[in-house]
Amino acid sequence: MAGTQQRQQGAALVVVLSILSVALMLGLSGVSGSVVNERLAGNYRASVMAQNEAEAGLYAFSDALSTSVDALNNGLPSNPPVFNANPTTFVADLRSAALAARNAATPEQAQAALQGLLPGEWSSGGAISASGRHRWRPMPALPSDDARLAGQLGLRIESEGYFGAVGDEAVRKVTGLVALPELPPPGSRGLMSCEGVQVKGSGIIDSYDSREGAYGGSNAQRSNVVVGTQTEGAEVRVTGASPIHGEVAASGTFSTTGSGAVHGNVKANDTISINGGGSNIYGNVTGLGDVGINSSGTVHGDVLAAGTLTLGNWSSRIEGDAIVSAVSSVRTAADQVGGVLDADSGGPQGLTPVFSVATPEECEVPVQTGRYADYLAQVPSSSGALDMKGAGRNIVLDASGLHDPGGKVSDIGPAQQYQGKSVVRFDSLKLAGSANFHIGSAGNPVDMVMVVTGDIDIGGGGSFRIAEGSSLTIVTAGEFKLASAIEVGDGKPSRSDLNGNVTPILSVISVHDDSSHGKSGVFVGGASNFYGQIIAPYSHVEVTGSGQFFGEVVGRSIEVKGAGGFHYDEAFDDTEGGVGGGGMVAMPSLQGVWLD
Repeated sequence: MAGTQQRQQGAALVVVLSILSVALMLGLSGVSGSVVNERLAGNYRASVMAQNEAEAGLYAFSDALSTSVDALNNGLPSNPPVFNANPTTFVADLRSAALAARNAATPEQAQAALQGLLPGEWSSGGAISASGRHRWRPMPALPSDDARLAGQLGLRIESEGYFGAVGDEAVRKVTGLVALPELPPPGSRGLMSCEGVQVKGSGIIDSYDSREGAYGGSNAQRSNVVVGTQTEGAEVRVTGASPIHGEVAASGTFSTTGSGAVHGNVKANDTISINGGGSNIYGNVTGLGDVGINSSGTVHGDVLAAGTLTLGNWSSRIEGDAIVSAVSSVRTAADQVGGVLDADSGGPQGLTPVFSVATPEECEVPVQTGRYADYLAQVPSSSGALDMKGAGRNIVLDASGLHDPGGKVSDIGPAQQYQGKSVVRFDSLKLAGSANFHIGSAGNPVDMVMVVTGDIDIGGGGSFRIAEGSSLTIVTAGEFKLASAIEVGDGKPSRSDLNGNVTPILSVISVHDDSSHGKSGVFVGGASNFYGQIIAPYSHVEVTGSGQFFGEVVGRSIEVKGAGGFHYDEAFDDTEGGVGGGGMVAMPSLQGVWLD
């Protein structure tokens, strides 16, 4: 019995030792698994952090570019100084470099084209977290990027992100695509609209510079004005005999009938039609659709068409070259082209569209429209309706208030002071009869703001004058109507201070939306001369009659007709940005980010 117990006790020892061994193995396996899992988790974290760093590199480039352009807009050096940026040509130069890189024969030539403006092979890099960094470099866009860029020029930005100890880092790479917008041509403002422009009648459309004196002589019929639209498909239509001394930039179609001439380039994102009469285009014609000359009209420059060129009249003529995808003519097409006719190579390459947006809601709205709410908040109570009519007398509005020597209009007290301007508020404004309305007075200038929540109606046989040295900004939510022989303004649209800063003397800023109404939200007619700026992005602006308009117009849509002319003041190029320019550099934008 004793021997049997001893043998049993020995077996128990073996069993216990076996169990301990298995437990040890399980423990070691668990520790090993934990180590592996920890390493996997660490690697995954490093991968995620490296990915974050890589994407941060894309936005680092975008932010650096934005900061530089903001500095240039304020007359400061490029910041950071890695961009070789000229304040007036940087974006244009960048577009040229992107195009050269896109069309370069070798990768080395493509990179060299970009490095004249952008950093070298790789940026110095930056960090957004401990043990992390990124670096980026510009690369030329590829043919496969064309669809994403939707016809715009662009470039790639390649970014590498690193995370971890040097020599044992997780590395990830992403690529971004930066679209470089089409820039408005010189003289980037004038008749700019969202949904369409119609030019009728016989009035001249041109530019002059009020800083050089009154309109006329050598200070007239300059070509630094743009007649343009923003929304895809929006039309610029010219009828009658009105000549345009400037550029046409249509986001949709361009058509002309009658005898009106364009003394500048015509560019359109859709078809270009020259019909009726004997219209002459003295610049180049560039169309992303078809181009048709269906009259005896002549294009004195070149014709570039992504579509078909139609020469539909025996006398249709192109004095320069014609590079098109196809040609149709009532006679031998080569006899109607003075230069080279190329209709066999697939059409012109590298055409870029006029800047456009998909819907009217996306149209660029000038920053000035925000002033209505801003000024309205400064004067919470109104002085009522301002109704000036009756016999001739001088009603003066200045910083001390409104004063009517005839007593027919109640005086108001001192104006509210805000940001160096005197602000008053009325429910509506009406000028009729032979009353004279003056802003400021000789020796007592004022920068005045009138907030008008209702309609404005200026007529009669009086006057509406702004004293020398004074300015008036009308911000309104109502209709604006000028229909008389009154000269509105100060004889010039803008003024310059001793430092060369330009400001409008008269600016009408309307937030009125007339899209559901049957009449124009802004009407300037009769024999009235208007000197100033009208900004009405939600209204149809109608300029008619025999009066002359000196300044600039921005509207949802614009119609210019009658015998009166429109004369863009080139000084507005140096004022606060409106649609398409105003001295501001157009910003490239990050079009999209995707992973390689």
